[in-house]
Amino acid sequence: MVRSPHRRAGEDTAPEASPEESIDLEEAFDDPEAGARSDEVPSLAGEILWQDEPGEKIVVVFAGGKGGTGRSLLAANLGVFVSRLGREVVVADLDPAGANLHTYLGLEPLLPTPGSMLRPPGPPRVDRVPGMSLRLCRPPRAIEPGDDALRAETAEMAKSLEADVLIMDLGLQADPLTLDAFLGADAAVLALVPEPAGVERAYAFVRAALFRRLLEGDDDPAVVARAVLAADHVGQLASPAHLVEALSGAHPDAAEAIRARVLAFSPYLLVNKCRTRADVEMVDGMVSALRRRWGITAEPLAAIEYDDAAWTSTRQRRPFMLEYPGSNLAQGIERMARRLLAAAVRRGAPVTQRAGGIEP
Repeated sequence: MVRSPHRRAGEDTAPEASPEESIDLEEAFDDPEAGARSDEVPSLAGEILWQDEPGEKIVVVFAGGKGGTGRSLLAANLGVFVSRLGREVVVADLDPAGANLHTYLGLEPLLPTPGSMLRPPGPPRVDRVPGMSLRLCRPPRAIEPGDDALRAETAEMAKSLEADVLIMDLGLQADPLTLDAFLGADAAVLALVPEPAGVERAYAFVRAALFRRLLEGDDDPAVVARAVLAADHVGQLASPAHLVEALSGAHPDAAEAIRARVLAFSPYLLVNKCRTRADVEMVDGMVSALRRRWGITAEPLAAIEYDDAAWTSTRQRRPFMLEYPGSNLAQGIERMARRLLAAAVRRGAPVTQRAGGIEP
């Protein structure tokens, strides 16, 4: 049975190094320092801090550069866990590859009639999960390729609902809507599986999100950075460090702003379906590689081991947090939830109240 390694308090993360080389995917699987770097996992007992300013909610988003990562399963059951803490939760299904959060929450699918497919889709659907303070916001029908308007409308509906926590399943695409939601969240989680294709797609997603953060907008740093990159016909500015160096001479203010944006970009990495110790340690290897090569301070959120409870509960159309609360998968979700909520509160509004632990 594998367990996620945990960094000791005060222990240094990956050593400082130049982020100017290209990514070596092998580092994610074979990092000699990986076993020594991991965060302390909060206790499964005790209190969670909450922000209770009116109108404030914690926004957690899940994205993934590849299908089959278990992203939707994790998002749905995170919502179940938080609702069992007595908090109001909204989960939003924005996956353009196929909205299926309802399956993991035990709700019925939306099956449009042939005639309804010829009419405008109507507003997003909001359903409460029976017995829980949990609502699912989803598009009224399957999202057609390129139908960004329907995804955006569903996202806006979800954001407008009163809740303590909003959890959004963004899907695997690196389109503008997904990247903007990822960058604007209190806690942005990139889920992957421990295989070469999954690692490669995860790096590609992180890179796309980072450069959107650096280059999007009409402010001077973004405009100058886009102009400098557009003039790079030989591909010498392949990393943020190269870009900052190129700007530092003639545009020192823009260089400093771009550097600050890189430092402020801190996604969470989650490796799911781990079967071996090497799988578990992969998340720390990726964190180390991203910091050394691109200067990104990613956070190792969790390494969750493979568990048949996920497969069984999906066939039963019941959340595994309810059907198998003592499973390794459920315990992994709880550890992940406590870390995400604690970090989101620290980044958000001042804490004014404490909430108790899990309901029996």
